Amino acid sequence: MQIILPQYPGIYLASMRKLLILLTFTFYSCEAPMNQETVNYEGETILVGDVNWSGLTEGTYGEWFIPEYQRYAVYIDALTASPEQLDDVSIKVFLGTWCEDSRFQVPQFYKILDYLQFDHNQLELIALERLEDRTLVSPGGKEKVYQVGFVPTYIFERDGKELGRITEFPEVSLEADISKILNQ
Repeated sequence: MQIILPQYPGIYLASMRKLLILLTFTFYSCEAPMNQETVNYEGETILVGDVNWSGLTEGTYGEWFIPEYQRYAVYIDALTASPEQLDDVSIKVFLGTWCEDSRFQVPQFYKILDYLQFDHNQLELIALERLEDRTLVSPGGKEKVYQVGFVPTYIFERDGKELGRITEFPEVSLEADISKILNQ
């Protein structure tokens, strides 16, 4: 097989550069779909991967999220953290829309963050699927990077360093545990 190059290699190289730039731009501009659904091994439709407020408050997810969010009263006496302490903090929340603990706690967590006027842009939610062998997975594999074995898991970070986490159940309450992490 013989490869025939164009008569003017400069034009060929310029075209190849444009193609490479286009492919690079396309690769980096592609984001994982938000609020992606899948059907788990039990036949239940669940969210997986990156999710946001609208993903949790619409459709069947809103049927459990909204009532719990509205019902929950922030335990102000246990919340010694202030909004200023959250200014440079980012939070990752690993949850399972199939998980009763997540369905109960994540709306409460949101309510506490809203009380503290936390910027939702600093909040990253990752929905995990539980496989039949109880392994937790997501399309992006972030649960492996952060060594998440239980949901919900709340990870507080500042400048890329973990300040602390709440795993599955708070030690005292969400408010007290958040305050403990931020007041260290």
